[in-house]
Amino acid sequence: MSKLLFNFNKGDEFNLSLDTAYEPAIFGHTNSTVSIDSDFEAELKLQPVGMASSFMTSTGKTQTENGFSIGYTVEPKDVSVKIDVDTYEDINAVSQTVTVTNDGDKQRVLSRIGSNANGVCYNDGELIKDRLSDGSILIHYCISKWQGEAQWRTATPEDLGVYYCTQHWWERSLWRIDSVSSFSCDAYFPILIVEDKKRNECWFFEIEGGHSWFFEVYVTHGTHAQYFSVRMGEADERLGMYQNLNKGESYTSSRSVYGVVKGGFEEGVKELIKYKRKTTVAKSGCPFTFNDYMNCNWGMPNTAKLIPLIDRAAELGAEYFCIDDGWQTKQGVWDLADERFEGGVKGILDYIKSKGLKPGVWFEFECAPLELKDRLGTGEIFIKRHNGEIASPHRPKGNMRSKVYIDYLNSCVDKMYDMGVRFIKNDHNNHELVGTDMYGDCPAKGLKDNAKASMDFIDGIYARHPDMVIENCGSGAMRSDWGTLKHFNVQSTSDQEDYVAYTSIIGGSLALMPPEKAGIWVYPYPLIFDDFTLEKIPEEKLKDFEDGEQTVYNVVNGLLGAFYLSGKIGQMDDKNFGLLKEGVDLYKSLYPFILKAYPVFPMGMCRMTNKNGYAFGITNDDKSEVYLAVFNMGDNPKIFTMDLEKYGLKNCEVIYPKNFGGMDFEFNGKTLTVSASKGKQARLIKLTK
Repeated sequence: MSKLLFNFNKGDEFNLSLDTAYEPAIFGHTNSTVSIDSDFEAELKLQPVGMASSFMTSTGKTQTENGFSIGYTVEPKDVSVKIDVDTYEDINAVSQTVTVTNDGDKQRVLSRIGSNANGVCYNDGELIKDRLSDGSILIHYCISKWQGEAQWRTATPEDLGVYYCTQHWWERSLWRIDSVSSFSCDAYFPILIVEDKKRNECWFFEIEGGHSWFFEVYVTHGTHAQYFSVRMGEADERLGMYQNLNKGESYTSSRSVYGVVKGGFEEGVKELIKYKRKTTVAKSGCPFTFNDYMNCNWGMPNTAKLIPLIDRAAELGAEYFCIDDGWQTKQGVWDLADERFEGGVKGILDYIKSKGLKPGVWFEFECAPLELKDRLGTGEIFIKRHNGEIASPHRPKGNMRSKVYIDYLNSCVDKMYDMGVRFIKNDHNNHELVGTDMYGDCPAKGLKDNAKASMDFIDGIYARHPDMVIENCGSGAMRSDWGTLKHFNVQSTSDQEDYVAYTSIIGGSLALMPPEKAGIWVYPYPLIFDDFTLEKIPEEKLKDFEDGEQTVYNVVNGLLGAFYLSGKIGQMDDKNFGLLKEGVDLYKSLYPFILKAYPVFPMGMCRMTNKNGYAFGITNDDKSEVYLAVFNMGDNPKIFTMDLEKYGLKNCEVIYPKNFGGMDFEFNGKTLTVSASKGKQARLIKLTK
């Protein structure tokens, strides 16, 4: 077994100039973790950590266009390792991939590959053991589930089980999170932020790719440890990794990004967003869009339901109107359900265009129903398991490496484009579990390769139709890792139907992605799921919206991200429609600011069960302006405060809604006091220097 570890950090160097940081002669490690021909349990629990220099040799470093590459040979295994590092101007982060190549005649089994392994909270000779529990080191990680995404948690290393136990140098205390399947975010998001309050440093780590991944936080060397380590990778044996490498064959890891800045959580998030804006493939952002699904038509559209929505969306000045599920006869077949619309699907798309809107439709490109086998003449269009059976036969997954299948999907997209469609909501509602061995013996690699093929397909749509806007949805945000999201204009942050519970998800999401890519449902006048068969909201429920507060709360939810409108707005009274129009006009004026903004969290993160006051916001690069969304998430009137002293602001004004009352603000330059006269209220305020 070979184990290649690297601990990156030295003193107070924050510019990430890595000319010497990767030299094993200095640190004795290399910045990766790889297992060849190893037993996973022994590797994880029993094997002592050895100095990399005892079994590997550096082959030198070469400059590349975007950074540099360093190489190593691992003599006992006839294996070479190459680390490719990219650096970015004005960004305090690097990204890297790791390539393992079998240089010998004997077949080797790659059972673990990490994108990096960094030592953090380096103490200049001071032992780390006392700092694991004293609150000076905080680990921020993000939990996720369907309709419960972006739930940040903060803990000390000891809270997570990382603490010293022994004087023996081989002791390892470890905490791990991971995800299995193409739902890369269905348990945790592949992102970790480590705050060192003593040194005023913030480390950040993220791994890219819509597939399995792992993070490990650990301490070695027992009571003698001077730092703890973070490592991340795409696969090990626990996640289905056992890739055979014959002579001359290579395997390259997914890309990871990491870095360190002065400051805390907000500063770490800002640096990650700078990196994401620099590396996005698709243009970021999605101008004001209406989608008819959430708390609205629920995938059951027809002409009578759509016309009032289209008319009102046009009055509001929407750019796009997306017909979600229901325009097609069956998911995955993509034949037109012409019988549901007067003049067929083309007729309703033409009506959307006649109102000055660009039409959009929903797709789920990776869903391939069984009847496609007869239509396309092959069963290779489906993802299969090692026994040759179709994965998820009740809802088969499409094989995105099948030319026949991709050609079929392209023909469906091109047909809709010719009918005027300029917006696609692409969904991903079930996953491939551990992966597929259709093209080799490693399910984890099959999962990764299918994810890459999916993104290549999306990139191909942009290449043919540069004016197409494409949203990424994965039952909400179940596949919203940056390796996926970088290929889309906008991300669905959730399928959450409760507008108050959604507030927590929105705040957490702004720390995971650029605000302009954070698609936020705004659904005043909701038709709840229990009533999904109805065409209209029942009259007795309309009185719940009379005071306008629910409309205002919904609008405030969406003002600092990508405003994604739904709800039965055709039934709105004049008062509520006026409040919605005021909010939309403000959003349009804020949009250029959002494209360059960074999030702030003066009250930290809140949980979905929060019944108190809460606020999150966005600011510009020098923090001279802050737009703060303020909420009373409880059911009763409330007075609450927040400390804004660190932002250096002086002036405060309510900018949405204007002249509405009901929520008062007092700001003395340090503390903001909020008085909410009712439960479930929200306002947007602007603070300046």
